[in-house]
Amino acid sequence: MRMHFEPEQNNEFEAGKDLLIRRCTAWAREQDMAADPFILSATLDFRHHSIDGRLGFWTVDLVREFLLTWIPQRLSVTADDAADTPDTLRTLLRYLRHTDLDDPTGDTLPDLEAAVSTASGEFRQAMSDERNFGIAKFWVMQATASGIDPTDAVAMQRFTEDAQAGRIEHDDAALGHIVTQHLLRAGSRQERAYPQLPVSLPPRSDLAAMAEETRLVGQLRALTDWVGRDGRVLTATGQLKLADARELVALLGTRDVIDPVIGDRVYRTKSSAELTELTLVLDWARKIRLIRVVKNRLVQIAKSQPLLRDGLALWTRAFDTFVELADTVVRPVWQGQPHGMLHELFEDVVPDVLNAVYGMPEPIPVVRLEESVWLSCQAAFEIDSAGRSQQAVWRRTVSSDLGRILHVLADVGGLVLSTGSADPMFHTDLDDDGDLDDGDGVNSGFGVNSGATVLPQDTRERLRAALAPDAGPVEIVTLSPLGTHAVRARLLAQGRNAPLVGELSDATPAQLLGMIAEQHTPKTGQEEIAGWLAGHGGEEEVGLDRLLDAVRHCPFRSRTAAMLDALTAARPDRAALLRRLRSDTTLGPIAVQFLVLDGQLGEDDLTDREQLLAITEQLLQLLEIAGPDVVRETLTAEAPAAEVRNLFGALTHSGHPDTTGLDELRTLVIEPLQRHSSGRRIRTPGEVRRSTRRPKRTR
Repeated sequence: MRMHFEPEQNNEFEAGKDLLIRRCTAWAREQDMAADPFILSATLDFRHHSIDGRLGFWTVDLVREFLLTWIPQRLSVTADDAADTPDTLRTLLRYLRHTDLDDPTGDTLPDLEAAVSTASGEFRQAMSDERNFGIAKFWVMQATASGIDPTDAVAMQRFTEDAQAGRIEHDDAALGHIVTQHLLRAGSRQERAYPQLPVSLPPRSDLAAMAEETRLVGQLRALTDWVGRDGRVLTATGQLKLADARELVALLGTRDVIDPVIGDRVYRTKSSAELTELTLVLDWARKIRLIRVVKNRLVQIAKSQPLLRDGLALWTRAFDTFVELADTVVRPVWQGQPHGMLHELFEDVVPDVLNAVYGMPEPIPVVRLEESVWLSCQAAFEIDSAGRSQQAVWRRTVSSDLGRILHVLADVGGLVLSTGSADPMFHTDLDDDGDLDDGDGVNSGFGVNSGATVLPQDTRERLRAALAPDAGPVEIVTLSPLGTHAVRARLLAQGRNAPLVGELSDATPAQLLGMIAEQHTPKTGQEEIAGWLAGHGGEEEVGLDRLLDAVRHCPFRSRTAAMLDALTAARPDRAALLRRLRSDTTLGPIAVQFLVLDGQLGEDDLTDREQLLAITEQLLQLLEIAGPDVVRETLTAEAPAAEVRNLFGALTHSGHPDTTGLDELRTLVIEPLQRHSSGRRIRTPGEVRRSTRRPKRTR
């Protein structure tokens, strides 16, 4: 049972959703709880079609959004028909906790249940207010109120024609509000974000000490103190007086040179605006709201004092506001010239560059970022019509501006720039048929949502030349601990998933292994397990037994396999542990499966019983992962119906521990095949579920 699916994995998601709904409704009947399959489906859709797609991740804010915004906007039923929605959500949350499918980085179950109870009091009003509807729901509800069945295509077509002709009475003000909200949502809609690898960070106290040592924090504090309570008078053009600028350059230790001497000539500084680093610090302080200009006077902002006392908070705020500094970071080479392309794309490029570097297990070559940024510029601007020489000038400008961005961020402690050999992982997509995904879950590309994308031929050629072994060292970049901390905080604020090694220290054993199986690499999984063991007694064998017991008690065989794989992959004795588990009543079939896949056992090494258990295990996992239709197709392709019945008889008596799965295999696969072989039409589980839904539910 996976709790995360990529947007393009629609079939896998539907199979996983059906499995979760099937098991949750069965459990709810035993507990005498409400569990409407239709609402459960909508709930899982809500989490799947989100920026992070985590089915088991819930917060108080997500509960309120689902009940008071998402359902009223999309579910085309009356408030009375949807009355059991809060109770069904509560049941799902309890079931996720019961089965350890809930994400431990979300809010606790008591907090979530309290949020459901609070939202329940507002739910009926939210469902009844037309202004909360989506456009499609508004007209479906209008049709329903007119006595039209929304599932009647002919009647709905007539209704649509009447509505377009203005013959349907409706609330124009409400519809206008709905259209306005629809346009606003369309402009702010967040697509699924590319998953991030787990990162490691030092303790917060160490991060705070690092922030205190940065030049930027010292400069911002010194500048604010220098401005003082009385403020500083500016020139008529709103610039610092040159005398004040000289004083500040010395005080802040900037690298600006006033009245520079070049050769035998002195170039007089005419304005403090020519002092680029000082101008940057001043602009940064204004963006952070430490100082401001009032009546041509630079003054302190009194409310900034608590921020100034917290070095880590001050540094992080400065790092976050860097995207607002395009005017001072990417200035034209010569005064009066137009800005380069990155000036216009600054607010998009900077976060994308940081996201591309974030979580990388090895420093990324700067040339890779240059090529990716240039591709973004090509997509944003019409440059194909320009000649090669002009395009070359633009490329150099983009490269120079990107270099300025990286060096400023490195100077303030957010990045680490160095030279060295590029890791081989950055070569893997440079073959003629290569793509940006190296196959190990590492995004070698660029951008928030960049998936596997084939690089243009000329780009690959330039990168091959730049990263060739005989090309020598290249400039490489990685995030500093402070930069990683700040980028992760921004990702979390956007609702994205940004795993942190150590954040599962309070998770249950099953949550720990489930999260590692879905989100971690073997290396970070090993670190996470080691940290968890250290915090739960520290005894290796006792801790291992607890983790193995958690795997044994997982009610889903596909998740059991993933958890066992994650646990054994994080240990140096994987093969020995799997051999030890070969005779385990619950885990034996999966251990044998892994031993065969790892090449530790051949099929001839298995006993007859192990072979039968292996077949059973494969079918049960296939049923969970792909659904009953695929299992039926697989069985009918391999054997006639009579042999399938005989096979199921053997599987039933194989001694496989998953009795629930065997029962589902019988009711969802074998019995429909038997009915089909006797000439009766097979009705799929999806058809059964739809036939038992309340009428006129449209989503």
